[in-house]
Amino acid sequence: MRDSAAGWCMDLAALDTAVAESACKALVLVNPHNPTGRVHTRAELEEIAAIARRHDLLVISDEIHAELTYDSHRHIPFASLSPDAARRTVTLTSATKAFNLAAIRCALTHYGPDRLLALRDAQPPDLYGAVSPLGVVATEAAWRDGDAWQRDLFSVLDRNRRRVHQVLSTRLPQVSHHIPEATYLAWFDTRPLGLTEPPVKRVLKEGNVLLDGGSPFGPDADGFLRLNFATSHDVLENILAGLVRALRPERI
Repeated sequence: MRDSAAGWCMDLAALDTAVAESACKALVLVNPHNPTGRVHTRAELEEIAAIARRHDLLVISDEIHAELTYDSHRHIPFASLSPDAARRTVTLTSATKAFNLAAIRCALTHYGPDRLLALRDAQPPDLYGAVSPLGVVATEAAWRDGDAWQRDLFSVLDRNRRRVHQVLSTRLPQVSHHIPEATYLAWFDTRPLGLTEPPVKRVLKEGNVLLDGGSPFGPDADGFLRLNFATSHDVLENILAGLVRALRPERI
């Protein structure tokens, strides 16, 4: 991903070069993207599909945040792009993110390549762990009957993402942040502050707030923080107050 004035976007040329130089056989695509909250456009996805076709890649498409896409943006399943994309894509999804069911141990895999499905079916059924019956029931209930609940959820998440962006823009203007197009995660760059310690450590020590970020997200993520804003108004305000307290310029 590449940061730009207009927001996060795919660096497609860099992706094509990296695939060619590494001779990799599989591409893991996260759409909507975690942690940036970017929803890839059809044009971007079609270019990724062209790269996959050119290098004969298996595409493992993680689309678990698809149901958390905000108005004015549209999630496009990668396998829906073309027959070729469908044949080479394994799609992963679950109700656990959009309906707060993370403990139920239930996810779905759609196999485009028949050979991979045959290989999976040939494995002992319990080799990778069994699906929870409760998880199946909860997933069906969420997808069949959860529309009204999810509409209420979206109003809270939309309010919260805008509040995070407002506070970062006004109270910490040196911190770079783009309002997410999907997910309940804010991803922002503290490097312009010139911190002398990792921002996760500083925010915990000075603001009593535990965020994540930095090197676990990759070699280019040092100085970045990820904030989960799927919470109540009061909790979010406490988080933001601690964040500002820890990162305000006069404390650095």
